Amino acid sequence: MNLIVLESKKTTPLYIQLYNYFKAEIEENRLTQGEKLPSIRGLSKSLSISKITVEKAYQQLASEGYIENCDRSRYTVNKLDGSICKSMPPLIESSSKSRTIIQRSKVLYDFSSGEMDIDGFDFSLWKRYISKAFLQKERLVSYGNIKGEEELRAEIAKYIQKSRGVYTHRSQIIIGAGVQNLLSILCSILKLENNSIAFEEPGFKNGRRIFADNAFRIKPIKMKKDGIDMEELVDSGENLVYVSPSHQFPTGYIMPIGRRNQLLNWAITNNGTIIEDDYDSEFRYYGRPIPALKGLDTRGNVVYLGSFSKVIPPSIRISYMVLPEKFLEIYQKKSSLYNQAASTIEQLALAQFMYDGHLERQIRKLRKLYYEKSRLFFDAIKNILGENVEVNENESGLHTILTVKSKLKARELGERALKYGCRVAPVEDYYWEVSPEKLPQIILYFSKIPANEIKTALKRLKDAWFM
Repeated sequence: MNLIVLESKKTTPLYIQLYNYFKAEIEENRLTQGEKLPSIRGLSKSLSISKITVEKAYQQLASEGYIENCDRSRYTVNKLDGSICKSMPPLIESSSKSRTIIQRSKVLYDFSSGEMDIDGFDFSLWKRYISKAFLQKERLVSYGNIKGEEELRAEIAKYIQKSRGVYTHRSQIIIGAGVQNLLSILCSILKLENNSIAFEEPGFKNGRRIFADNAFRIKPIKMKKDGIDMEELVDSGENLVYVSPSHQFPTGYIMPIGRRNQLLNWAITNNGTIIEDDYDSEFRYYGRPIPALKGLDTRGNVVYLGSFSKVIPPSIRISYMVLPEKFLEIYQKKSSLYNQAASTIEQLALAQFMYDGHLERQIRKLRKLYYEKSRLFFDAIKNILGENVEVNENESGLHTILTVKSKLKARELGERALKYGCRVAPVEDYYWEVSPEKLPQIILYFSKIPANEIKTALKRLKDAWFM
C-alpha cells in the first residue's frame, strides 16, 4: 500500500481525500479481493485524524461496493467484476506551446455578452432582502406556487402596467427561471394546434432552437427597418409568429405603431398568435420607452414574455410570461406536468424589492450608467476604428452592430479578436438560413466592459483586425 498523504489546507474534505485514495488503490488492483483495510482506530491514530473521518470514508466505499464488513471486525476489499481502471488524461497541459495558446485565448473583454456592469447592482441591499425572505420558513419548505409566488406576480402586474402599458391580472402571469424555461412550457401549450412558427430573421437563436427541439418547423421571415416583413409573413401561411418589437435582437430595430397595428390585424384575420419578447425594453435613452405590443392587444392574441435579466443580475434567473385567457385554461389543465423552477427565496426577495420601489430606482440607475457608457462607446468606435467600420448607432439597448470593411469572414474576425483577448459574436450566427451579408457584421455589447477600459478594448480589436 502506498503512503497515504492528506492535505488539511485543501478545500476537499479529509474523508473524501481518504475515500479517493482507497478507491484508486482498489481500482488499480494495488488492493485486491479479500485484503483487509487498516482498522479505523489504527488508521485514525497513524494519520492524526478523527475516527469519524475514517468511518465516513469507509462507509462511502462500502455503499459503492468497493469494500464490505461482513464479520463486523475489519473492512475487506470486495470482488470487482469487469475492468474499472481507466487512465485519465492530464488536466493541465505542460508544454510551453499549450500555455501560450491558453494565454492568448484568455478573454479580457467580452463584447459578445449583454451581462450587467459589475458596479450596476447593490448586492448588499439585495442580501438584506434575501435575509428577510429566509424569515418565511413555512413557505421555504414547500415547492411553492406552480405559477410563481403570488406577491411577485402581483408586483409584476403593477410594473408592466405602469412601464409597458400592459393591463393584466396576476392570475395570467407565469414565473419562470429564464425565458427559455417559459418557452418550453409555452411549446407544450401551442403544439396542441400548431406544428410550425414564423421567426424574425435574424433573430433569437435560442428561442428558435427550443421550438425546433419541440418538433416545430421554423419559418424565417426577414427583418426590415420597420420590423418583420408583413408581406412575407402573410405569404408564409403561418399563424404563429415570434417577434421582439420594442428592440429587436440583433438588429436593434424598433417596430413603429403602424407596423404593430398591421401585425395585430394579421393575428385577428388569421386567428393567429403573436409571441412578444419584450427584450431590452428598459434601456431607451431618449424619451419614454415605447409601450409593448401586448398593451395594444384587445383580442387576447399576444403572449407576452419579459425578463429581469438586464436590470438585476442574470444569475437570479427570474422571467415571466403573460398568457391570454384561452391559453391559461390549457395551462391550468396541464399544470400537474409543470414544476416551478425559479427559487422561492429569490421570488419573495424580488417581490419585496419591487414593492419598496427599488426596482424602479435600479432601472433609473442603470439607464444613466448605460447612457454614459454608450456615449463613450460610440465615440471610441469612431475615433479608434474610424473608416474601417460602419456602425449602427441606436438610441436604445446595450449593443450595436459593426459592419467591418474587411475581406475576412466574420468567423475569422472572431478568431483574431479572441487572440487579442476580445470575444465578439458574428451576426450570421443569428440567421436560421444563410446570412445575406456582403461584408462581415459583428455584434458588440458594451454593458459588461468597464467604462475606463472601453478605449483599450477597442484598440485591441483594431490591432486584431487592421494591423
